[in-house]
Amino acid sequence: MKNKTIKIFLKSGVELTASNVRGGDKQFSPENLLDDNRTTYWATDDKVTTPELTMDFGKAITFNVISLREYLPLGQRVEAFALDEWKDGKWQEFSKGTSIGSQRLVRLTSSINTTQLRLRITKSPVCPAISEFGLFIEPDKSGK
Repeated sequence: MKNKTIKIFLKSGVELTASNVRGGDKQFSPENLLDDNRTTYWATDDKVTTPELTMDFGKAITFNVISLREYLPLGQRVEAFALDEWKDGKWQEFSKGTSIGSQRLVRLTSSINTTQLRLRITKSPVCPAISEFGLFIEPDKSGK
């Protein structure tokens, strides 16, 4: 039997906090990241091009793959991002990348176990529009 990547469902019990939401409007709420709908998205006001989004899981979860997706009908906007975990009472960066586009998978060399996760958009010429933020656990290559 093949080892499969397993999606961690984050719908209930996750508290999402965004540094900015476009017009304070529910239509652009960060909760849109968890609705499995590619046509909804979290967006910020026009002048906010480097926002942060925090996920508080309420308990420790383990993952080793992060999936990010931009809302492409508005174009690719994100030029750089970083991911942080809450560890030892402070934020610690564990990954960064350039562009997100139609889908960016961040595969980690080892699993992370944390109660909170933060996405920072570090470079974008215009306000970002993010439609998905998913976490997955993938078995290690040895099949353990």
